[in-house]
Amino acid sequence: MHQPIIDGLEAYLAGEPSREFVEHLADCPQCRETAESIADQTNLVRSLRSPEIEPSAGFYSRVMERIEVQRPSSIWSAFLEPLFARRLVYASLALFVILSGIFLSTDGPMDQAVAGSVDDVVAPVAQTASQTDRDTVLVQLSTWHGE
Repeated sequence: MHQPIIDGLEAYLAGEPSREFVEHLADCPQCRETAESIADQTNLVRSLRSPEIEPSAGFYSRVMERIEVQRPSSIWSAFLEPLFARRLVYASLALFVILSGIFLSTDGPMDQAVAGSVDDVVAPVAQTASQTDRDTVLVQLSTWHGE
């Protein structure tokens, strides 16, 4: 292809060829054949293009909804599910009732006896300050098992 054809090919395909382009096509059969071949190919490609299609109403909202549904959920979203949350509350209440029953069923006098025994062991430390008494109290505390 010659330079006038290369320079004016875009305008020719758009339907507005220059005067120099048309004159060169009239004089040069090789360039005329090449330009006609390119024009035929361009028309063929244009015929394959689909017409502009407008999406139906609500298309974008349906796409966004589908994206939200397919989004991976976090571990914390499982706690927000109504069924799981209800089961979690019931299990927590059951555990609370069991632990309260265990706490309330322990003997109250034993707790007072333990507190009294500790006071009996610790009291000599406050009254005497000698190192021997402190060692004795330390030995008593380390060997003490409660009564």
